Amino acid sequence: MPDRPDEPPQDRRYTVYGGGSPRRPRPPRAGADGEPRPRRRDEGGPAGPRDGRRRPAGPRGDGRTAARDDARQDGDAPATGGRPPGGEPPAPYTVYEARRRLGRGRAPGASGAGAPPDGPGRRRRRVRPPRGLAVRILRGALCAAVAWVALSLVLFLVSAQVHQDGGPADELLGGGGAPFGATNMLVLGTDERPEGSKEPGAEGRGGTARTDTMLLSRTGGFSNNRLSIPRDTIVEIDGRRQKINAAFALDGTRGAVGAVERLTGIDVHHVAQMDFANFPGLVDAMGGIRFTPKTCVRAEVSGGARRARPNAVTSGTGRWFGGTSFRLRRGETYALTGRQTLALARVRKNDCRVGQNDLDRAARQQQILSAMKRRVLSPAGFMRLPFIAWKAPQAVKTDMGGLSLLGVAIGQFLPGGGSSQVLKPSGFETLPDGGQGLVVDQETIERARREFEE
Repeated sequence: MPDRPDEPPQDRRYTVYGGGSPRRPRPPRAGADGEPRPRRRDEGGPAGPRDGRRRPAGPRGDGRTAARDDARQDGDAPATGGRPPGGEPPAPYTVYEARRRLGRGRAPGASGAGAPPDGPGRRRRRVRPPRGLAVRILRGALCAAVAWVALSLVLFLVSAQVHQDGGPADELLGGGGAPFGATNMLVLGTDERPEGSKEPGAEGRGGTARTDTMLLSRTGGFSNNRLSIPRDTIVEIDGRRQKINAAFALDGTRGAVGAVERLTGIDVHHVAQMDFANFPGLVDAMGGIRFTPKTCVRAEVSGGARRARPNAVTSGTGRWFGGTSFRLRRGETYALTGRQTLALARVRKNDCRVGQNDLDRAARQQQILSAMKRRVLSPAGFMRLPFIAWKAPQAVKTDMGGLSLLGVAIGQFLPGGGSSQVLKPSGFETLPDGGQGLVVDQETIERARREFEE
């Protein structure tokens, strides 16, 4: 039997013989007077076409119930059979088997009711895998981390805008492009001390501060290089040979920048002067640092503490820069607070190593900076990142604005090579005032400059 046009191609069909066959036309029945009476409108046959409609199926959904009803109504067929007595067998009819569909009543692979699995123009339903709890937790943690870093950047810019107002050496400075372009920054630490400090030379000579620390830092361009200049290095200042730390006392930041550029031949783009009143707050915002000395350290800073504990750092009572005693062993790690870190950076005389000088002091200062950087990159530092970002601009006085200072700070943590060196002297020279200074030959300076600019 050929398929009907509207027949779904995936349905199977088979032939069933029974009461569901189409009925043959019956002759009209006679009335009481012997005349044929017309058939009812709902009866089949030539005289009653039933308006072209089929009788609805019974509860079982096939044609047998309807056939039995017709037989009872007409009275010419038994109520329990689908074949009239002595008549021909009923014609076969087709029953279609409905397939059980998956999901919401669809056949496997079907995209619509009665549609073939791969029919043209059919849209397949995409099944998405369930989202696991671990994926949701990871995505939430990533979003929280990004928001945490964004908050830190905003706090850094606001703090820099509030606390930075440029410097007196702006006409000598400029250039660089951190974090992606190399920027040379001169970091200065002076011998300024608060009133009442017990450290000798706290007020400077004649009330004018000199530089205790001169550090060139090259940041950005995927390089982080540092070069320390001993404060007793001799340079030409106003036509006279003097120690380089006197340049700041004579002409402030402008004098220090000019002296460093003449000595090293390195262009200085920006200057950052350490603010010792706020530097301990930056270290405390990090939660302190962990310092491992390369040599033993035994020193008293600002008069030391009343009772120094063995193998420990002891802070005396008093103001920010109160007395601190160091009893450190080589190779052991110590937890330092902000005030203790600042005191360690100032240690000049080490009773444990009498022969140490400013070169060893500069090396310890670079080691402290490295410890601070590791602390920021640690998980504990990440949890404190907004506090660090707020305190960092307050720990320095610089000519840079918020965006430039942020670029330099980001450049410190970008991947790339880095070197730390101290400009080593080749001899000594006696100055006209009777003091002695350090002399550095030109070959040593050129070698240090090439390594710094790599």
